[in-house]
Amino acid sequence: MAVTDRAAPVRGLTLADAWRSFRTAIGLGWAIESNWSDPFLFAIYTVAKPLAAALILVVMVQVITQGQATEFLQFMIVGSALWNVVFGVMGGLVQSILEDRERYRMMKYVVVTPSSLFPFLLGRSLARVIVSFVAVALTLLIGVVFLGVELRPNLLYLVPATLIGVLGVIAIGVFMAGWCLQLRQEAWSYPEAIAGALYLVSGAIFPIDILPSVVHPLAYASPTTWWLEASRRGLLGHGSPGSIGQLSDGQVMLFLVISVAIAVPIALSLFAWFMHRARESGLLDMTTGS
Repeated sequence: MAVTDRAAPVRGLTLADAWRSFRTAIGLGWAIESNWSDPFLFAIYTVAKPLAAALILVVMVQVITQGQATEFLQFMIVGSALWNVVFGVMGGLVQSILEDRERYRMMKYVVVTPSSLFPFLLGRSLARVIVSFVAVALTLLIGVVFLGVELRPNLLYLVPATLIGVLGVIAIGVFMAGWCLQLRQEAWSYPEAIAGALYLVSGAIFPIDILPSVVHPLAYASPTTWWLEASRRGLLGHGSPGSIGQLSDGQVMLFLVISVAIAVPIALSLFAWFMHRARESGLLDMTTGS
C-alpha cells in the first residue's frame, strides 16, 4: 500500500544528530585506521613509525651538524615535529572522504541521512589526527634526549596557540577534502603534495627569509606559518631566526588569530560549494577506479 502522508515532518540537522554522527564516526575511523587490528599491536605500530622517523632525523642532524646543537637545530626539530599534525589533519580529512566514496562506496548513504557529512568527516579523520600528535610528542622527546633540544614550555601561550593553529590546519584540510571530491585518481596524492609545498614555505625547516621573495606573501598569509612560530615561542621560549623572530609574542598571536579567522569561513564556504557541486554533478557516488 502506498504511503501518501508522513506521520511527522522531516526535521533538519540538530546538535544531537551532529554529535551522534561525530561520535559514531570516531569509532569507525579508528577501526579503519588500525585496520581492525588488535589495539596493542596498533599501539606498537603507532609508536614505532614516528619513532623510526625521529631516529632517522637524529642521524641526519648529527652528520650535518657534527654533533653541535645550535639554535637552528631547535628550530628544525620543533618544525619537523609539529608538521606531523599538518600531514595527519590534511591526509585524514582527504583520505576519509575519498575512501568513503571510492573504496567503501558509503558517501552517498551518509549524505542522504538526517545527519551531515561534515561532523561525520571530522570524526572519521580524528584517529589519524591523534596518531599525528603521538608523532609530535615522540619527535620532541627524541630531540630533547639525543639532540640536546631545551624545551621551556609556556602553557599560557602554547595551549591557545595550539588550539587556534590546529583549527587553521583543519580549515585547510576541509578545503582540500571538498576540492579533492571534484577530482579523479590523482586526488589521492594531493594532500601530500600540498602539505609538502606548505612544508617549504611555512618556515617548518627553513627560515622564511632565505626563501625567494615571490613566495613570502604566501608564507605570511598561511595560518601554518604563524602557528609554527607561536608554537616555537611556547615550547622554546624564543622565536625563529630571521625577521619573523623579531616580532613580539603578542604580534605573532594576533597574526595567527587573524589568519585563522579568515581561513575558517572561507574553507567552510568553499566546502559547502564543493558539496553542492558534487550533488549536482553526481560526484558523490562516482568511482574512478583508484
